Amino acid sequence: MKMTKHDVAVVGIGQTKFRSKRRDVNIPEMIYEAVKMALDDAQLEPKDIDAIVIGNI
Repeated sequence: MKMTKHDVAVVGIGQTKFRSKRRDVNIPEMIYEAVKMALDDAQLEPKDIDAIVIGNI
């Protein structure tokens, strides 16, 4: 399979509050927080996104 080059850009980031444990939210709620912050930061809406990369270290 031949790989082709594509133009890419990071246009926004979202990072939730960091603590060893967050009892105030569950995982889907925490994901929502990060996604909303990233979209707000980039001044975009979900319909504007072609691909998503998620990292968890």
